[in-house]
Amino acid sequence: MSKLKQNTSVNQEKQQRINRSLVINLLCRQRRCSRADLAKLSGLKRATITNIVNEFMEYDLILEDGLMEGEKGRRSIAIKINGEKYCTIGVMLTRHYYTLGIMGISGEVYRIETYNVESVMDVEAVMDSIRQNIRKMIDEEKESQVLAVCIAVPGPYKRTKERVVFVTHFPGWEGIEIEQRIQQGFDIPVFIENDANAGACAQHWFCRDDKRNKDIVYIVAGQGIGCGMILNDELQTGRNGNAGEFGHTSIYYEGAKCECGNHGCLEQYCSSIAIMKRIQDRLAKGEASVLNQNSSFADFGEAVRLGDALASDEYRRACEFLAIGIVNLVNQIDPSDIIIGDLLADVDPVKMLEIVQNTVKKRINPFFWEDLTIRIDPLEYNPILMGAGIIAVQKILEDPLQYIKKGVKQTEEEG
Repeated sequence: MSKLKQNTSVNQEKQQRINRSLVINLLCRQRRCSRADLAKLSGLKRATITNIVNEFMEYDLILEDGLMEGEKGRRSIAIKINGEKYCTIGVMLTRHYYTLGIMGISGEVYRIETYNVESVMDVEAVMDSIRQNIRKMIDEEKESQVLAVCIAVPGPYKRTKERVVFVTHFPGWEGIEIEQRIQQGFDIPVFIENDANAGACAQHWFCRDDKRNKDIVYIVAGQGIGCGMILNDELQTGRNGNAGEFGHTSIYYEGAKCECGNHGCLEQYCSSIAIMKRIQDRLAKGEASVLNQNSSFADFGEAVRLGDALASDEYRRACEFLAIGIVNLVNQIDPSDIIIGDLLADVDPVKMLEIVQNTVKKRINPFFWEDLTIRIDPLEYNPILMGAGIIAVQKILEDPLQYIKKGVKQTEEEG
């Protein structure tokens, strides 16, 4: 084959991949549409759409789904993604447990399993446990094919080397190459992402009909504090994947030293770990409360809802500290939509929203407040877990047939 013909062939193949990705992403956003709609939305010729749709149908990637109204009242055959046939697995890793979720590539959630991480378990034991339970979930999916796995990890996470840099209050995980460890024994790809970025991706995906969704910040307010940022529909990861670690921005430069090396980090004032430490200190000094030294964060949440004075005071303080961090974010990146989720938001969403909104409004220029939305996570399932699955889906949609054909070939070889 001449070099010219070879280059032409490569370019045609590349264009075909781009067209496939465009069509499947459009269908994913529309959820259900006709071939004519896809041609109109994509700008591709009807013949190109027909070829791509037929190719996808050959592998059961899409299905025909009855009739739908078209232009001028004409009816046409609707098509949709086959979310039951092809799936991904999302993994959410926290300091005390990890959760697996299996979801269809059109976003349906089928199953969620949670496993505790015991304090005596070392890193290798946790990695082994995650691998075993991913394998178990894949083997139990008799009617579906799992195409990829994505793990959402607490940060900071260094993307260039695919490893965790450190996680506060999570000793032993520094420099761990989680993606490489989990990949062992699997033929399907394993991806890794920061947990807040995963949460932002879930908000962007599941709320994509919301006009506010183009520029969002998703704040994880739990055992740690972080945020994922989507600006102009693009996830902002930074040079090393470390963008959004606003839990390690300083709100008190003479504060206590953090594990990240900074002083007075936001995370030291409004994480669930920081709250419980302050409560234990106050109880040790004899302050009255329904809580005791052995109380959990769940107990704390219940105490807040019951109106316990000490618990309510600490919750108010944590929300105000979080609001100060949000003020910094507003002044730095000027987002249109800020969504707060995780443990702190679950305690009392109404009270948190009131405190945060009032504090932020007092501390920013009225000009920026006018079109700023601050709200509590609206999703039914944990957005970090769902975001991990969505990131795997997005990787697949870049070249879906590559993953499907590989899976079919492996199945045939195993048979």
